[in-house]
Amino acid sequence: MNKSENMFFRILDIFAHFVLLNALWIICCLPIITIFPATTALYTVVKRWITEGTDAGVIRLFFTSFKENFKKSFVIGLLWLLAGAILYFDLTILLQVELTGSFFILILLIFTAILYIFVSIYTFFMLVQYELSISSILKNALLLSVSHLHYTLLFLVIIIGTLLMTYYIKIFLLIFGSVLAFILYYVFQRLDHTKKLKGMSE
Repeated sequence: MNKSENMFFRILDIFAHFVLLNALWIICCLPIITIFPATTALYTVVKRWITEGTDAGVIRLFFTSFKENFKKSFVIGLLWLLAGAILYFDLTILLQVELTGSFFILILLIFTAILYIFVSIYTFFMLVQYELSISSILKNALLLSVSHLHYTLLFLVIIIGTLLMTYYIKIFLLIFGSVLAFILYYVFQRLDHTKKLKGMSE
């Protein structure tokens, strides 16, 4: 087997790993309420891949992380869904009812929604990177997202770009979640972690 054939089969093996990880993630997200545990497991796997390569495995690593982080990530997921529902219903009510100062309330809701998105992105990084309490995870996710705004905006660009690519290139659905998580976590590791945020401890 020559060098070009070895390269081809290596690329095929890596692609297969991403497809399998993406399939596991989608299946475990189907109950909706398990989105956070499944996505935490997804990020745990890509974290290992970044440091050790895809030879670190997929199935066993994914379900081990899913089980170990289930309770904490499940609770955060419930809080996340509750906060999202509150924002949605508040916005719906505001658009249907005439209120004094509704414009300022709308601005406040939009600002809150932006912070909600920011925290959503960094929460998974915190879950995978550090051993923190739930309150510390949410607090530091907010602090990181605001203090590293240029990275946060880059994450949003990557997410939107990946969604657009998947929309126009349907086959990308096979690896959408796993590739996106890999790219986002790789960029996240470029952050300067030598300066720990205040309170990033139990």
